[in-house]
Amino acid sequence: MALGVSVILTLAAAMIAALVVLPPPTKLASYFAIFFDENTIIFASGVLLAALFARLAGSHLWVVAQGSLAVVIVAVALVPPIQSMRVAVANHVAIDFSRYLRAPVDEGPPRGIETLTYATVDGVPLAMDVYRPSTLSGPEARHPAIILFHEGGWSAGDKGSAPHMSGWLAAHGWAVFDAQYRVTPQPNWKTSIGDVKCAIGWVKRHARDIGIDVDPERVTLMGRSAGAHLSMLAAYDPDEPALPASCDAGDTHVASVIAYYGPTDLTWGWNHTPNPRVFDMRKRVQNYMGGTPAELPDRYRLMSPINHVTHKAPPTLLIHGAGDNYVPVENTEFMDRQLTVAGVRHAVLIVPYAEHEFDLIFGGLGEQLAEAAMLRFLRGGV
Repeated sequence: MALGVSVILTLAAAMIAALVVLPPPTKLASYFAIFFDENTIIFASGVLLAALFARLAGSHLWVVAQGSLAVVIVAVALVPPIQSMRVAVANHVAIDFSRYLRAPVDEGPPRGIETLTYATVDGVPLAMDVYRPSTLSGPEARHPAIILFHEGGWSAGDKGSAPHMSGWLAAHGWAVFDAQYRVTPQPNWKTSIGDVKCAIGWVKRHARDIGIDVDPERVTLMGRSAGAHLSMLAAYDPDEPALPASCDAGDTHVASVIAYYGPTDLTWGWNHTPNPRVFDMRKRVQNYMGGTPAELPDRYRLMSPINHVTHKAPPTLLIHGAGDNYVPVENTEFMDRQLTVAGVRHAVLIVPYAEHEFDLIFGGLGEQLAEAAMLRFLRGGV
């Protein structure tokens, strides 16, 4: 009995260790990779339990074999957190291990948050969740704002996907507006970016109507995945006549942009799609754009943020997981080079081994690195 339990625990720990350092074979496996990569303590616990049951089994040979295998498993499992700690040391980030050990999944919908309709376009109401900022300098102070746009491959997802992070930003003094954009019907390449610009205009012109005096000169866009793509596109070329706002938005220029694991070159992404069993990027992009790059080359160029970078682009923070199997990290590396060539102030955080949506674990090592990078960036440390 004890020997059987030991074998099962050892095999499970070995599979998990492999999962966090090797590409996951399926979408479900990628979610397990996120969880275990950000909760490495589980590996050690599993291995220790396996060793205990091996000792109870009373087989000297198995105890030796188990011990040797345990060393290998722990060594493999500790590679990602050790690499993340190296990044933390290099960037002078103090990791809070108490948060790490009790990190929750940052998933919506949020509770107790006010929601309003910022526009109705073609009969479709578009809503945003409002996280009011902590008042640190008096109720009359003008607040910087962050407008969030969710992930979902341009075809799914909704506002409220990361309420812990939104609340954390508000607690640090930012007014946070988590906005919807239309994901259907597809192709929705024009309506999605139009809604993003509409949301920007509403925050800059009307946030004061709900009692938040937003400083229109300190509005930051922040997006994840597809939302990061749209945020960069809106930030880098707010006046592109081919991509107008879907409402009377007025000025949609922003002060800065934060992009989590966002696609930057849609043509390159089409030609270098990751494992479709994990995420069929080619299908998502084709549905979003209404065709392939061969059929619509001009549209693909228009909708790729990397083609809109000029010296006038706002300061940018790029955050990406090195192990991303949805949107490869090359997207951020390409944008980093383009921003450098254009002379745009920017910062880049690559989280070692981290998967797409690694920040789903609120308080995990990667997520804490991202928090520190955001605070430094938002406070002018680019």
